[in-house]
Amino acid sequence: MAIEIDPTARLAAQRALLRRVHDALASAGFRPVLCGAGAVTWRFDLELPVAWPLRWQVEGDRDHARRLVEELRLDAGAAVSWPAIAIAGGADVAGEPSGARTVGEGAAGDGRGIANFRLWALRVGPDGELVGLPAAEAELAAGVLGGERSWPNWLRGDGERLLELAALAAATGLRPAPEVVQAMRRDALHVLGVDRARWAHWFGALLTGTRPSVGLQLLFDAGALSLIVPEVALLVDFHRSAPAAHKDIWDHTLQVVDKCPPDLVVRWAALMHDVGKVWTRSAGKRGKVQFLRHEELGASLMEGVAGRFHLDADLAHRVCYVIGNHARANVYATNWTDSAVRRLIRDMGEHLDAVLAFSRSDFTTKRAWRIREVRELGEELVRRIEEVRTADAKPSALPKGFGTLVLSRTGRRPGPWLGAIQRMFEDEVEAGRLTPSTDAEASWAWLLAHRPELLSEPVPAAAAIGRADAS
Repeated sequence: MAIEIDPTARLAAQRALLRRVHDALASAGFRPVLCGAGAVTWRFDLELPVAWPLRWQVEGDRDHARRLVEELRLDAGAAVSWPAIAIAGGADVAGEPSGARTVGEGAAGDGRGIANFRLWALRVGPDGELVGLPAAEAELAAGVLGGERSWPNWLRGDGERLLELAALAAATGLRPAPEVVQAMRRDALHVLGVDRARWAHWFGALLTGTRPSVGLQLLFDAGALSLIVPEVALLVDFHRSAPAAHKDIWDHTLQVVDKCPPDLVVRWAALMHDVGKVWTRSAGKRGKVQFLRHEELGASLMEGVAGRFHLDADLAHRVCYVIGNHARANVYATNWTDSAVRRLIRDMGEHLDAVLAFSRSDFTTKRAWRIREVRELGEELVRRIEEVRTADAKPSALPKGFGTLVLSRTGRRPGPWLGAIQRMFEDEVEAGRLTPSTDAEASWAWLLAHRPELLSEPVPAAAAIGRADAS
């Protein structure tokens, strides 16, 4: 499938990229020091926070170092996804770092930075040693995102920085300290003044982070989620108002978003896939809660969210399709015929990979046997889709209309004998003794010349009587 489920290979590729840049700069005598997000990735196996550039401090000619990195980028070609790489001067791994204000300048390439958070003071030296403020290392070990003394002023009155901070929490999995959350709550209303393109940028960075659930929960706790995506905020504690017990949909959503591959279409779909349940909940005759047609309502609600965020039209269309059809793959069973699998492929079209990637993540049961069953069914469906695609890609051993031609020439009815002829042609093509033909007459002539005995079997008595009656 085009959308990778397991992030292990992706993380390995990112670490290989860090090593490649480091070795190239070191070989050129720059004594590179990796800073901030890259340092965290290098030492703690977190994926690169894509909204922030990799920052390297070097000794020597920074312009030369930039040219060297650009040459590496060009050599890698389109096969490698390169993040932005920023080069700064003045590396000194022996002493105390100059602080996050130096290391973090220019994050996202717009000069804004996130300089007021100690995480950005972390650095990895030439020998792989972690160098940084002791407080930053302690906070990282505790899973806390702490700020420098001036961070309240950095955040005050700036709604975009609130979104940026939530994206950083999602990228690292670190939870801001209580005083940071309190300050975010104080300034939450300022998010309404942020350009919608920046909403889309930072919310996309949040959704594709390592732990999007952390960023989403932070936005809710800060009072900002209900301002930008109220459809999602309504899921919080929704289950408590149910006439009969059902699962905590907010908790389910957070888990599914985290489990999905960090593809923007799939993650948006995961976030929105159950929002329609808020308006479609009802109780059946036996009191069981049901959510009829919540998929379709969810897709409709996503259209409104896409407009609010000014999302790209193609992105919005693909997300809405996955939401509206996310249950299709979930009903797969081992007794599906190849025709049913083929129908799923045809109906899903270009959306198939995204639907499958989401479907394989849309479960939150804690029962080991159920987890194993869901995973095995998902893997089996992927395998069968590939088998059907491979079989359909092979040229047909028989031309279109051949069966009709045989029936008309022999006067016989369809039956196992016709299947035997088809299998014979397939075996001959598979063995390389016969080239597939597009001419039904040519295939008929070959059959008469090489395997006429397949046509000379006696007609069953019932069939003969049927033909006599018809005449």
